[in-house]
Amino acid sequence: MNYVKAFATAACVFAGLLASTAHAITITVSPGQSIQAAVNTAGAGDTVHVLAGTYKQKVLISGKSGTASALVTLKGDAGAIISGSGLAPSGREGLITIKNSNYVRVEGFDVTGLTSSGSNTPVGILIEGNGSNLQIVNNKIHAIKNTSTCKDPCSVGAHGLAVFGTNATGVTDLLVQGNEVYQNVLQASEALVINGNVDRFEVLSNNVHDNNNIGFDFIGYEGECSGCGESDRVRNGMVRNNRAQNNSSTTNPWYGGEGSAGGFYVDGGRNIIFDRNISTGNDIGFEFASEHSGKATEDILMTNNFVYANREAGLSLGGYSTGAGQSRRINVHNNSFYKNKGWGSEVVFQYKVIDSRFSNNIFSGKGATAESYQVEGTGHTGNVWGINLWWGTSSSTTSLPGTRVIADPRYVAPTTGDLKLLNTSPAINVGATGTALTTWSSPLWTRYFPSGSIPLNGTQDINGEARIEGIIDLGADEYGTAAAAQ
Repeated sequence: MNYVKAFATAACVFAGLLASTAHAITITVSPGQSIQAAVNTAGAGDTVHVLAGTYKQKVLISGKSGTASALVTLKGDAGAIISGSGLAPSGREGLITIKNSNYVRVEGFDVTGLTSSGSNTPVGILIEGNGSNLQIVNNKIHAIKNTSTCKDPCSVGAHGLAVFGTNATGVTDLLVQGNEVYQNVLQASEALVINGNVDRFEVLSNNVHDNNNIGFDFIGYEGECSGCGESDRVRNGMVRNNRAQNNSSTTNPWYGGEGSAGGFYVDGGRNIIFDRNISTGNDIGFEFASEHSGKATEDILMTNNFVYANREAGLSLGGYSTGAGQSRRINVHNNSFYKNKGWGSEVVFQYKVIDSRFSNNIFSGKGATAESYQVEGTGHTGNVWGINLWWGTSSSTTSLPGTRVIADPRYVAPTTGDLKLLNTSPAINVGATGTALTTWSSPLWTRYFPSGSIPLNGTQDINGEARIEGIIDLGADEYGTAAAAQ
């Protein structure tokens, strides 16, 4: 045997192993040290581990590329606070900013205190440019503020968590999970926003509350991706198990006190599923609209959500005027509504709601039963109403569409937000299963629904239990305790 050759071969293999694991290190940052310096040295597989303490500094992750099995990770211990105290944004800037990077994860930070009083836009955590497989997980983002008191149409804003796909490559395969975004002063902007050229995103189990404008926003056609045409819009997204609460513009000077902030809002997005979310205490529970003439919010599925005690309306659809855009192919099935009424009602058609479907919902209103459905504008065509339950302070059914069940739904404890069904509910075993969606094409939908069919009514109810036990029930809760199929 040639021992020299064997030794040389073994040495080469060992050297190769060292090379492949050379960057799999942890860089620890203590209070008083620079997070940025650690980030600058981090490569694929590395973790920048930030210990508890307050760090008054901005962090930029730019041009970094991990891999599927070796992410670049910025991770904070409990009590790791990135503070904007004494700092100011330059243009649109985050306390943590990710630009043109791939396979990066930011996790576990308390991000707070970046403030502007004018045209510069402070952001807690910002993704901008292009990137793939970016993960923003389990962070707290609060007290990000624009303190300007100017009114529309001036341009001032702030964001808690923001993603902007601003070039032709765009942002793909985004995960936003387990974050709390709260008590931010946003003026013309939104608490958690995804905007521009963004394709394939998951927004899961986040809590967005007590902000002075829109909670969750999914936007297209604002020119974030100049020259991108139809790619300048968010598309192919799963929005599941989130909570939007007490997001209102009534104290926002930019709106002059008008209450128009949605808990969940789509303006120009496409192919987005809203499943098993809760929206309460906002100005509007859900809004699917388009602010841009000739453009549309389209191909939206809203299923198995609780929508209750929002100040002005439960669900609003369509452009806000004849000159605004359209809402097309909006599917609204198996949702539970309760006492959402101010200037609007449980469900409001504004202008140009087209080819949309509504079935298996419960609309239990604050006023007369007939007032739970409100048509404000014109241009509606091709909409189909199946069976829905309606209820209110009277049993009048004037102008209510579709097949109607007029009865008290008998929620368990609606005043406290428990919209599950009592065993005597007339909503049990009276629904109809809709025809699955088969035209949505994306690797994201293949992963969630390998058969290629997206069930209109979902696979689980809001409690994570089987969506259908016998005949499907109306509303977001399927009465019973059967486990969902895995």
